[in-house]
Amino acid sequence: MKNTILFLLFILAIGCKKETSISPAKPSASKVATTFTEGTHGILIINSFSAAGSQKENEFGNAEDWIELFNTTGNTLTLESGKWFLTDDVESKPAKFELPELTIEPYGSLIIWCDKMNTVEDDIHTNFKLSSSGEKIGLFYFTGSDYAAIDICSYCSVKK
Repeated sequence: MKNTILFLLFILAIGCKKETSISPAKPSASKVATTFTEGTHGILIINSFSAAGSQKENEFGNAEDWIELFNTTGNTLTLESGKWFLTDDVESKPAKFELPELTIEPYGSLIIWCDKMNTVEDDIHTNFKLSSSGEKIGLFYFTGSDYAAIDICSYCSVKK
């Protein structure tokens, strides 16, 4: 029952275009996962991102691309290593970058740097950059047999 309520809240809370999950072995076979492990205590979304012209600097003093993850609940959210992934290749590589084990406080956020550094120093740095011309970025959860799309955002460049 708790998982069903969390899933319904997830549907209401999403602000970006959502899509079904994608299995890397069979891109055309999509399933929506509605259950998560007992350790999932909240709903996580891609709250914002910067694909070019960031004003934020990472711990190295570089203004790089970033994605902000946001815990939309009043509960602490613990992400298990090997279960949560970010990608800029939604259709074929939902598990492109594995998030380390981490905790996000209630209504808290976390910046993930998208700068191809592929490291965890003081901050988390992915193995990809965001395209300034637009693409889809996604947050996925590995259910044990498939990748559930938790949040997918599509964006494109705006010409002035």
